[in-house]
Amino acid sequence: IHDYIRNRQESPSNIKSMPVFYKNRIYVTVGGDIWWGKEKAWLQCIDATGTGDVTETALLWSYPVERHCCSTPSIWKGLAFVADCGRNVHCVDAETGKPYWTHECGGEMWASTLAADGKVYIGTRRGQFYIFAADKEKKVLCETRLDSPINGSATAANGTLYVATMKKLYAFQASEP
Repeated sequence: IHDYIRNRQESPSNIKSMPVFYKNRIYVTVGGDIWWGKEKAWLQCIDATGTGDVTETALLWSYPVERHCCSTPSIWKGLAFVADCGRNVHCVDAETGKPYWTHECGGEMWASTLAADGKVYIGTRRGQFYIFAADKEKKVLCETRLDSPINGSATAANGTLYVATMKKLYAFQASEP
């Protein structure tokens, strides 16, 4: 058991998400392994214009998130959104890393946020699905429960939002006014 506890504190950080490139910067989440690693994680912003060994110079900012993080960040009009396994969705300034808001969602999130059409979409392992305004001020536009856990990220195409749970694939379209 001592090896397990030491590993949780000393283990290396992993990158479980896809890096996102935006305005000559790379946004990525890093942290401990979801099952065995340390419970610290960060959303980091890296300068993509450097050359050579940029180990000590490329990190522009680092924003701590709770527990582990598998979520690929999404960017919308200068705001970065990310979900963590500590049940939180975060909104930070993509330029500075300044936090604007955090929302506790009641379930772990292994999926990534989707930022589209001025909204942020995310589902939880408890089957909750949230829609937020993609804005500096936190505004929950919708919270609903679907039939089972949501492990994957929502996607949008041709005016339809697709959300897969462990039992069903949902396709949502806006109703006509």
